[in-house]
This record gives sequence, C-alpha cells and structure tokens, in this order.
Amino acid sequence: MRRSSGIVLLPAWVMLLLLPATSSAQTAEIAGVVRDSSGAVLPGVTVEASSPALIERTRVVYTDSQGQYRVIALSPGEYKVTFTLPGFNTAVRERIVLNAAFTATVDGSLSVGSVEETVTVSGQTSLVDIQATTQRRALTSEILNELPTGRSFQNLAILVPGVQMPLLYQDVGGSDGNRWQTLKVHGSRDDQMPLLLNGMPFNNMNNSGGGYNHTLAINTGTVQEMTVMTSGSTAESRTSGVVSNTVAKDGGNRFTYYFYADFTNSSLQSDNLSDELIAQGLNAGTRVKRIAEVNPTMGGPILKDRLWFYGGYRYLTSQKYLAGSFLNKFPKSPQYCARTAGCTYLGVLVPDSRDLAQQDFSGDSFHHSYTTNLTWQISQKNKVNLFYHLGDRHLDGDSSINASPEAANFLFSKPDYLTQAQWTNPLTSRVLLEGGFTFFNELWWQGQRDRPAGVVLGYGPDSTIPKLEQSIPIAYGANLTNIRAFNHQFNMRLAANYVTGSHAIKVGMQDMWGTRNFSYDTNQAQRWIFLNGSPVSITQYARPLIDRQKLKAALGLYAQDRWTIRNVTLNLGLRFDYHNAYVPAQDIEAIPFVGPKSYDALTDSPSWKDLSPRLGAAWDTRGNGRTVARFNYGHYVASESVATATANNPVNTRINNASRRWTDTNGNLLPDCDLGNSALNGECGALSAPLGQLNIVTRWDPDVLNGWNVRPNDDEFLLGLQQQVTERLMLDAQWTYHRFGNFFATQYRATPPQGYDSYCVTAPTDARLPNGGGNQLCGFVDVKPTYFGLTPDNFVTSASKFGDVKDVYSGIDLSATTRFAQGGVASGGISAGRERTDFCAVIGQAQIGSNTDTTAGKVFLDNVVGNNINLTGPTAAGYPSSLYCSVTPPYQPDWKALVTYPLPLGLSVSATWQNRAGPQKLASYVVSGPQTTLGRALSLGTATAPLIAPGTEYADRMNQVDVRIAKSLKFATTGRVQATMSVFNLFNANSTLVWNTTYGSSWLTPSLILQGRLVKFGARFDF
Repeated sequence: MRRSSGIVLLPAWVMLLLLPATSSAQTAEIAGVVRDSSGAVLPGVTVEASSPALIERTRVVYTDSQGQYRVIALSPGEYKVTFTLPGFNTAVRERIVLNAAFTATVDGSLSVGSVEETVTVSGQTSLVDIQATTQRRALTSEILNELPTGRSFQNLAILVPGVQMPLLYQDVGGSDGNRWQTLKVHGSRDDQMPLLLNGMPFNNMNNSGGGYNHTLAINTGTVQEMTVMTSGSTAESRTSGVVSNTVAKDGGNRFTYYFYADFTNSSLQSDNLSDELIAQGLNAGTRVKRIAEVNPTMGGPILKDRLWFYGGYRYLTSQKYLAGSFLNKFPKSPQYCARTAGCTYLGVLVPDSRDLAQQDFSGDSFHHSYTTNLTWQISQKNKVNLFYHLGDRHLDGDSSINASPEAANFLFSKPDYLTQAQWTNPLTSRVLLEGGFTFFNELWWQGQRDRPAGVVLGYGPDSTIPKLEQSIPIAYGANLTNIRAFNHQFNMRLAANYVTGSHAIKVGMQDMWGTRNFSYDTNQAQRWIFLNGSPVSITQYARPLIDRQKLKAALGLYAQDRWTIRNVTLNLGLRFDYHNAYVPAQDIEAIPFVGPKSYDALTDSPSWKDLSPRLGAAWDTRGNGRTVARFNYGHYVASESVATATANNPVNTRINNASRRWTDTNGNLLPDCDLGNSALNGECGALSAPLGQLNIVTRWDPDVLNGWNVRPNDDEFLLGLQQQVTERLMLDAQWTYHRFGNFFATQYRATPPQGYDSYCVTAPTDARLPNGGGNQLCGFVDVKPTYFGLTPDNFVTSASKFGDVKDVYSGIDLSATTRFAQGGVASGGISAGRERTDFCAVIGQAQIGSNTDTTAGKVFLDNVVGNNINLTGPTAAGYPSSLYCSVTPPYQPDWKALVTYPLPLGLSVSATWQNRAGPQKLASYVVSGPQTTLGRALSLGTATAPLIAPGTEYADRMNQVDVRIAKSLKFATTGRVQATMSVFNLFNANSTLVWNTTYGSSWLTPSLILQGRLVKFGARFDF
C-alpha cells in the first residue's frame, strides 16, 4: 500500500534561508520523534536515512527510550527516511532537502500493521530548526548560479542583513574578482573572519588567524554549497562573527558535467559620472575594463559505491579602470600636482602630473584554479575524502586619487596549493568518529608595478625614491614597500560523537601550526614628504627587513552537549584554547643605515590559555515546530596566527623607521645632507629616533603575553524568535549585544606625559565644517624638544591598568523568508545597530592599542580619528588627542533583499537589493607650527588635527539593485542549457564609496564611486 500527500518538493535552491543549526560546519542532521497512532512514543524503531549523496547509500540509527532519534554528519543533498518496527507498518518520508547548516525535523508516525505495508509522504522541509541557537545561512550551488552576484561567497554573504564588507569592496557584477573582501557582523572584526574549506581553516600565517588572509580563491564550479554563520557559534568555533565554510562536491554514482562562462567589458557599461561629481573633482569613475570567466567541471564514479571523484578548472580575469587615477607623466619628478591648471609650488608653476588620456586600471590579469576531490569508501564503516587545490594569479593592485599608479603594486602568487584528507567512521549507530588534516602552501610577491615605465628599483643612485604630497595626500614616485612572502600552514582535527535521540555529545580537538617568512624592501630605504610642493621631512627605513615567525600551537579542546527535554533543547559547551608562537634565532646582515646583528630565539610570544563557555537554549514554545525562541551566550577569543610574535620579533621592535625635518634652503628639491649621520647636518634635522637601534624599543608586559584569560576576547548575547507563519513564510527577529574586552595599551616611557606641550588649532572657516568652522580645537600635544630623538622605550600592557575601556555593539535584526508555490524564494530584512567606544580613561597615560598588525586588543577603528592605535612606528611625536575619545554613533539601518522566481517558457528572473550607510564625513587638517598655539615648530614639521568628530556625519546612503533574466532549455532527463543576462546597478546609481578626508583643495573628492550600470552575459550547461 502506498499513499502520498501529493506535495511536490521545491528545488534545492529554495533553501536559501536563515536557518540556525548546531551541526558541524560541513554536515547536516536529521532528527525527530516516532510515535504510534495514539501519540505514545516508540522506542527501538529502526530509522534509515538514504541518499545518492551518501557513498555508503544508507545510515541507520534507532530511537531511544523517549522515541527520539538523530542522524548526524550527513552530506548535503536530498534524503529519504524510512521508519520500521515489527508489528507496525513501514513509514517513509521522501524528498527531504538538507543543507550543510541545518538540522531537519522529520517525525514519524507508525500504525499497527505489517512491515510490508508502507505509507509514503512527500513534502517540503520545515523552515524552522527547533533545536538550534546558531544563526547560519546556507547558499547552495544552485543559488550561486541563479542570483545576479559576483561568484564568491562574499558577494552572496553580503546579502544577509547585518553582514557588511568595507565600502571599498562594494562589488558590481564581479568587478572585484577574487579580492580579499572581508566581512563582519554585529560588531565583529573583519580580520577575525575565519574561512573554512570542508570544515577546516585555510588562512595563511600572515598575522591574523582569520581566514580572510590568503591568496587562494575558491573554484566555484566545484562547490556543493557555502554556509555563512553570523552568531551563536558553538564550542567548535574559537571566534565570533562571520564564519564561512565551503563544502566541495563529492561526485556520485553517475557522471555529471558542468560548464559555466560569462563575459562583459567597458562597452557594456553605462557612464554614471555626473556633473556634480565632476564639480567635486572626480575626473573619471571606476569602470570595468574586462571580466571573463570559464569554469568547466565534472564528476562521477571511478568505482561504483566505492570511489567517486569531482574536479574542475576555473579561469578568471577581472580588470577595472580606477576612479580619478591616471598615469603619471613625470614619475621621477620630486613634486606632484593634481590640478588641470597646474600648481604653484614655491613660486613656480608645476604642470599637472596626471595624463588624463590614460586612466589606470587594476585587477586580475589572470587567476587559474585547479581542483580535485575524491570520496573513498574504504570499508563499510570507513570513508575518506581527499581534496587538492592549486592556484596561481597575477593581480595589479589599486592606485587611486591618493596613490599614483607608479606608487601601487602588483601581486604574483605561484604556487598556492592546499591538500586535505578527512575521515569518518560511524562506529555504531550511536558513535561517530571523525578527523582531518590540511596543509596550505603559499608563495607570493608584492612588488613595483610596471605602469608607467621608468621607475628604477633598488639602492643605486638612479633608483626612484617613494614620495608623499601631504596636501592631497597622494603617494607617488615608487611603491613604498615591496614584499616577498612564503608561508606554510598545517591544521588538524579529531572528534568523537555519542548520539542518542534526545542527547548528543561531541568532544574534539583542533590544532594549527606553521611558519611565516616575509621580507620587506623600500627603494633607497627612504621616503620624501612634501607639503604643497615644499620639502617637509624624510622618513628613513631599516630595510631590507627579513621577518620570520613560527606558530607552535593553536590548540583547541572542546566539549559540546546538546540535550532535548520535551520542547526545550539545551546547547552547552566549553572550549579550552592554547596559543603559542615564537621567533627563531636570526642573523641579520648589514643594510643601509644599520649594521649586522644576531638575535636569540624568542619563545612563548605569546603563551595564552583560555576557557570559553557557551550556553544556548531553543524552546519550541507550542510544541508544533513552528515557533522557536532562542537564547545564546558565548565567550570567544581573538583569532591570530603569529601577530603577537611578529610584534615582539626583535627585528620589528627595534627602530625600523625614523623621521627628520628637511629644510630645502637652496631650492633644488634634493636633501643636501648626509642621511647616514643621525645628527643635525646640512639641510636635514636630527633623526626623531636612532634608526637601527639594535636594542629592543618596544617590550610587552609578561602579564599580557602569558597566562590564563589575558588574550583579547569578546562576549556575545542574543535573544531571538523564529515564527513559521505558513508553510511558505517564516519571520525571524534577533537582538544582539556584543562586548569586547582585554584591550592593550602602550606606554611611551622615554617620553612621559610631562614630556609634551599641549596646543590648540583653529579650524578653517568653511560652511561644510560643523557650525561653519572657525572654532578652536584643543587637546593636542607635541613632544618637547628636550625629549625629541630619545631612544623610545615603549611598553605594551593591559589597558585596564589605566582605566575602563568600553567597546559595545547592540542591534536588532528583522527578516522574512518566503517560498513561492510555483518555485522560487524571496528573503529580505533590516539590521540596525551601532558600536559605542570609550577609551578616555587611557588618554594622557598611554596609547590605546599595540604594535600588532591586527584589530585584536584595539577598539573599533571606525570610531577613532587622530589617534594612531596601530603604532606602525615605535616613536611617539605626541600622545593621542583627548578629542573624540568617546564616540556613540547613530543606529545605522542595513537593508537587504533577494528574490528568485520561475516564469513560463523556461524563463526565470532574480534580483537583489542592498541599501547601506555611506562613508563617514571626516576632515584631517594638516598643520605646521605657525598654525597652532604651540609657539614653536612641531617636532616632525607637521601634525594632523581632526576637525569633525567620528560617527556624526555620513555621505548619502548607497543603493544598489541587480537583476538577472535566464532562459533554460532541458534535454534528456537531467540535462539543461541556460543563457543569462544580468544587469548590475540597474538604476545607474553613483553613490560615493570612498572619499578624500584630508582637509584641503581635494577634501571630500570621491576616490571611489559605485560602478555604473553593467550588463553581463553568461551561459551554463548541466548534464
């Protein structure tokens, strides 16, 4: 006997939903309760989950004493669940679509009868996960193909309300290619954003442990789906914020073929450069030069039911012309002018440096990716996945209004490769063992671009010196820093799961280790600084600099317990993290301005130990699986690889750059002095610090380098409610409170607070400034002459020693998701939040932050102006201003929406919408001594005064609508050919994304606007 509900399952891609989950990062689960016709629970029922996605075909579990069951570690795909028990009929639930981030509730009902009698029900997967407190979104491979976006996880994740990327990377039609587009949510730090591939990290060793830091790019055609977690992470995660995981396709028992291609160029793009933008000083907008992608893949059986493969190749080129950036006609000239009529410098008319007929461009000249994935069922219980990815690329970096093309760089990486092996063993129906190992090799160069020609590298007399014109500001002459990087990263994981129907315990370990090798160089180891064409100062560098660190262990041990009691599921977790990095012994050869030196190894830099509890609860309020209230608390630690070891490396804590005033008395625009002499001589003042001083000038407090719970951390609280209104409509609301702690602060012990003179600055009169300008701003300090040039003695310690520091995000997310009866989905919502910071208690005693190259231990950077909390140089011309040390921005709404909808005749339409706040309006005013109340020259010749408080004024909001029309033709039983036309930025908006915040003639001139309307054509083949 067979009965069916007659409900037709929607395609898998309708599962682009905001679905919480507590399953492991790359797998899904099915769970439920089995009852008899009277409603009594049935223990001992055999539950079989079967799917073509499983190479072992079927997984078997049994209901526990409460009639509950759970099948874990399932691959994404379509499933059938069969319930059998002697004395009862057999029940079957078909067409259950699983995403990697979802636990599907599938209840069974058995009636008295024979096992041979079967009742089959086919229907839609529930929209609500009644057991989860983690908030994730699953993005299937079909969604990657259906929506009008660039084909990267960032361009899809940005459609989730609350998820943000810097406006600098706002993408139109894939124009940013495979750039490092970082993401954040609910106040999380974008450089703490872990990237996972098949549940394991693939970041490099470049300081931050967030996976954004890498050169590897995903081969999109080999992706089964991507999941984006935004809050409520379980004990398996070290950090909070956006966690992205890419799940590779496994292949199958039949051969499948896939081909994707698209193309567009500048002839298919509209001009959105308005008269208003031209009046603001923008001569040309950013626009596409050429975008093209070819992505063939295939998979199938090598041995049926034993060995599958899936692999493919991806070629991508993505280049764009850059807003307001033009080749320099005089790349070797000591001065730079950015005015069509020329600039009067030192009484002489200097012609416009820009060649307005040659707009500069950047992007990937090529990016090749090769991927292979093998799935091997070694025995009935043991399954192994073997994954390999190889890539190489050539990327021209961006120039801009603030960086002339000859001052930009290019990146070349070859080879980048990743190998991965993973193993699972369902030892019994209740015990599952799993493990994995990953190795990532990265080799890249970031060097001088070849446009325009004429820039000479090295230390010879003809090599081109990098320069900076402060009045614009713009870097020109040559690329400031050339880098060669070679990194190895290893990581592994092991876990054991014990599962009954109502109880699931997972214990496991993760570890990462590796090596970071960097070298830095600057032409002639110096940079010249000009203000309105007049020489101001020279910065000298201790380069070339070779920088090596090793990560000994980033060990995580965790236990995660999930326990369902009636309608409440508790998610309890505890995580232990141990982080240890060190600096190997180093022998440094003699370089310009610095003699040879040897350094002993530096161990335990840092040696951190942390305990992080996680507590969550999901309550099925009515017991019908339609209304779920959730709560979650999580304590997290900052993620890094070797940032702290890099900051403590003796080659970095010595004095590697110092500045000196330059008075060009003879007007030849050349420093007539001996730069090897650190004292006052000729036209050059004394160096601000003894360059190349071989003693350590920045030391870290052992109390923040070693110990328990001293690592930068954060606490996240959330309350949420999810309501399935109908079978096709779900509403979700969540309030989030995110608090950061364990901040660093740096004392300048050689120049104590009494070693500085205070001064004020009068703002220019300008209607665009607050209250028309003309007001006096005070609270600035400059080092006294008697302290200038002393050897720095910087000490990094806990900011709590000086007072309370606050950094808190609070906000609310509201979203709705609906599935259409004819197929398709719509989803949208709003996220409104703000992040408040206050570090006033530290001002006057220390500098908030440290010399690490990450956001860890620092307050939210967008709330900080006029205070260099990155400490890229170890010298201190002045303590930060007390102005704007407490900032409370307004709540900023972030609107997102998407829709896909099928039409007759094989047509379909899809669209996305984004509306978000524009860039802050700031004004950095470069002043010299006479423009202050100091009564003497500034120690470095100039200083910067912020004229507008952060978090108070913003540019107009950005609004972007993208649409796609597709025509599909089906052939055979599984084949499809699809042609697409996408229109990005449909309304040709020209929102300002980045503008010049240096007060002067170019103040508020946009350096980047949203690209104009772009048409892209594509084709896709599936069989």
